[in-house]
Amino acid sequence: MRRNSAIFRGLWVTLTEEQRQVILLIGFEDMSYRDASEILGVPVGMVMSRLSRGRDRLRTLTNGEESQILRRVK
Repeated sequence: MRRNSAIFRGLWVTLTEEQRQVILLIGFEDMSYRDASEILGVPVGMVMSRLSRGRDRLRTLTNGEESQILRRVK
């Protein structure tokens, strides 16, 4: 588990602040896109875009391997 945590921390810092915020709200806090949109003060489409780009970035860096972390993010 520690190895996965270290890997995740290394990947996490490569995301933009906006991508991290969306992943935290939706993936870990289990909020809806609408709720995340209201909290962040951006349109729902932007929330979806940031989430998609963040997931794509993580997938690229892990060579397409779906980790437990990525599966938690909708």
